[in-house]
Amino acid sequence: MADDAYKQWYVQGLQALKTAGDHGKEAASDTLKVITAPELKQLVETGSKMAEQQASKITDLLRKAGGNPGGMPNKIEEGIRLGNREVVGAAKDPAVRDASVIAAAQIALHYYIASYGTLAASAKHLGLGDDAQTFKQMSDEIKAQDERFTHLAETMTNKRAAAPAH
Repeated sequence: MADDAYKQWYVQGLQALKTAGDHGKEAASDTLKVITAPELKQLVETGSKMAEQQASKITDLLRKAGGNPGGMPNKIEEGIRLGNREVVGAAKDPAVRDASVIAAAQIALHYYIASYGTLAASAKHLGLGDDAQTFKQMSDEIKAQDERFTHLAETMTNKRAAAPAH
């Protein structure tokens, strides 16, 4: 009985990630329109491609688990997306807006890191070792992307600090 509940919870988690991935594509497209730093634009584009690959893996895992890839509300991701949109939209200075984009991207990435870790543990519990390994691999990719955003934020901040005052 407990394993049935875990299995159902696991499928719901996969469905929530599928919804988050669908919304993430839309958010990335909107974000690309406001970015001014070419290196940030490239990083967001690279991240979007990685997210599409991961969304495909999530869909495969969902089907394998017997779930429906149809939309399921994801209130956590919705809150992150709306909050990020508000913060980025409020930044009038292009450099501050770019910094806001980085912060927003990292908040979203941390959601995925947490979700992947939880679902990997659930997959292990359910005897789905291959699924757990897939989540581990995707989490590692997300963590590497997060590090790239951190490095870019530091680089952009240092450049701005070194620039002569107007």
